[in-house]
Amino acid sequence: MRIAHWTMGNGSGMHRVAESMVQGEKALGMDAVLINLDHGAEYAQADDADIHVSHTHLPNIYDRVQKGQKVVWVGHGVPEHVFQSAVESGLKGGYGHGDAWMLMQYWLQHSDAVVTFWPRHAEFYRSMSDKRSIVDCIPLGVDLDFWKPGQSNGKFRGNPSVFTAENSHYIKWPLDLFIAWGYLSPKVPEATLHAIYLPKDQHRWFFPLINRNGVSYSGYISAQTFDHPGMLNAFRSVDYYVGLVKYGDFNRVCLEAKASGCKVISYKGNPYADFWIDEGDQRVIAEQLEAIITGKVEPRVPEVPSPLAAMSSEMIKIYERVLA
Repeated sequence: MRIAHWTMGNGSGMHRVAESMVQGEKALGMDAVLINLDHGAEYAQADDADIHVSHTHLPNIYDRVQKGQKVVWVGHGVPEHVFQSAVESGLKGGYGHGDAWMLMQYWLQHSDAVVTFWPRHAEFYRSMSDKRSIVDCIPLGVDLDFWKPGQSNGKFRGNPSVFTAENSHYIKWPLDLFIAWGYLSPKVPEATLHAIYLPKDQHRWFFPLINRNGVSYSGYISAQTFDHPGMLNAFRSVDYYVGLVKYGDFNRVCLEAKASGCKVISYKGNPYADFWIDEGDQRVIAEQLEAIITGKVEPRVPEVPSPLAAMSSEMIKIYERVLA
């Protein structure tokens, strides 16, 4: 079976999940290929594919649906974020493939299978789908041979050290964490926040905040990004990872952190997190974070991240059903 995964090669979680799917499917004997939508020279690799997996969209010149090809759509974005992004794009004159809400509806209607990793998202997609549509919710697998506990190159500064590295979209950006940390840091002066992946085009707004409320003084904040070995070392070198995805959703980064032995803090609902905090008033968030990082709260019993093979085997079952 030949499987063509189509994705934007932008280094996002979506892109990395698509990479992992190809990696896992190859390990199970499938002929899988990753095609970067930004590189037209790669498109020909999909000409003889049995299944086309759309992680965002398919190029117009390869209208697989009209040609009768089998398409599996993987829903990556938080639905509310997809909706908000589409509205903001539309208000600025955007349309077409820039309209993520339109893309979602199109694939719910035209794909041969819909896949998600979140039970909450699955229920939403079912509410938007036709009567006999099937929405599969499968494990989001990570490479547990790579993301695992091990030796650190040196502990990050702070007692404790707290790390965050979320893609800075409003669905998970560090605004609430920065506001809360300004309230928390005077009470726990030895604690240090390490935040990376804060885009330079957002510094204009974030740095006046963190310079004025003391977060810059009690933390290391930058636009720096880490490669996979760098992220693995970071997870092994800090006391906590904070990933505040709204609605309590989990994401790939928190799974990697958890698999690497790091204690994870999230909004209430993330099944892989060791600690939950309440989404909302940042004063309450600060109180809850303080209690966690000073050892006053017992960790919950989180779910264990699934291996790549679990995700890939479920995807292969879906392909076989679609082709039957």
